[in-house]
Amino acid sequence: MERKMKDSGIPWFGEIPEHWKISRVKHFSNIFSGEQLPQEYFTEDKLYPIYGGGDVMGYSKIHNVPKNSLILGRVGGDGQVRHIKSDFWATDNSLIIETSLNKTYLCGVLNSTNLLRLNTSTSQPLLTASKIKNVPIPVPPVAEQELIAAYLDEKCGEIDELIEVEQQMISDLESYRQAIITEAVTHGLNPNSVMIDSDCDWFDSHPSNWHTEKIRNLFAKRSEKNNPIKTKERLSLSIDKGITLYADKTTNLDRFKDDFTQYQLAHPNDIVLNSMNMIVGAVGKSAYYGCVSPVYYVIYSKDANVNMDYYGYLLNIQIIRDVYHKLGQGIYAIERGDGRVNTCRLKVDYYEFSQIKVPVPPIEEQDAIVSFLKERERKIDELIKVKHEKIETLKQYRQSLIFEAVTGKTRIIENA
Repeated sequence: MERKMKDSGIPWFGEIPEHWKISRVKHFSNIFSGEQLPQEYFTEDKLYPIYGGGDVMGYSKIHNVPKNSLILGRVGGDGQVRHIKSDFWATDNSLIIETSLNKTYLCGVLNSTNLLRLNTSTSQPLLTASKIKNVPIPVPPVAEQELIAAYLDEKCGEIDELIEVEQQMISDLESYRQAIITEAVTHGLNPNSVMIDSDCDWFDSHPSNWHTEKIRNLFAKRSEKNNPIKTKERLSLSIDKGITLYADKTTNLDRFKDDFTQYQLAHPNDIVLNSMNMIVGAVGKSAYYGCVSPVYYVIYSKDANVNMDYYGYLLNIQIIRDVYHKLGQGIYAIERGDGRVNTCRLKVDYYEFSQIKVPVPPIEEQDAIVSFLKERERKIDELIKVKHEKIETLKQYRQSLIFEAVTGKTRIIENA
């Protein structure tokens, strides 16, 4: 028997089953903001996850929201409602949704609504409880909500498992990338090379035709201030992308100040290191001329027999990051405004950094290592791109499946 449908009157939902009702979130739900976590409750132990505008941003010793709750980013979020199955801490950048509807159902229907269209800010996504409360939604009978929720738990669980497999493959490829880079920049490309003990305390050996030098003997620190203003091209340094043009960024667009004279210059072929984040990989070789944060270190080669790409790789491998971590001085709380703390970092003093000994292969070997690594990275990036495309396809299918279910277009039971 064909199910009778009707126009919901909501453009983004289209038709719904004839016996379903249309109501607003406020008739079934209470929505309120989270709260700022006191600094003393942050922890490195994975106890209670902290949610703000999006995914997990750290861990807390305490929680302020019970398990099986819905949360939505209030400021700077992606517009997605999350159904959290464990106890957690919600910051004041989030909205918690208490509801009498089935939570899996409400989560699905809200995620089919494109909540970002309710954004009240032009600078970054800002959602309010009043806006969410007035969102119109289809409301099936309780029994159907339960059946839809069970269906979604099963089907979405299967899709999530497939996504997790692809994500693990990406993680494995990234680990493989790091292993290849580390081996190449510390031991070279010739497996038959005669190895000798390294006089560096952070790796064991290197080919006998290599030597070691302190960083200060290979590089000079660039200290060119952008005052008077020489360029308005702002450069961004990130852990995953290295040095990019700030104009190409799509997130964290509030980091730069308008006063360009506060920044320092970086030239093409310079290596840039974030003094407070190099311990986690904020290191990159610049292809651009522009200005960067004054907390960054900018170094350039003092020797023609130095391939900056080789040292761009070397200065960002995990085993040298461990050296940075040991050199870290003090804990730096990074304020994000309104009393919020983004993260804590250890700053590496430049003098201490410059004393680190690094391997120095002959320039011909440096060039060969760079060519080898760029080709290997190209192939790894191609594989990772395919994995990301599969994940995106699975996510789109998941969202389509949810939409069809929460609007009644997929018939979960007979004679509904």
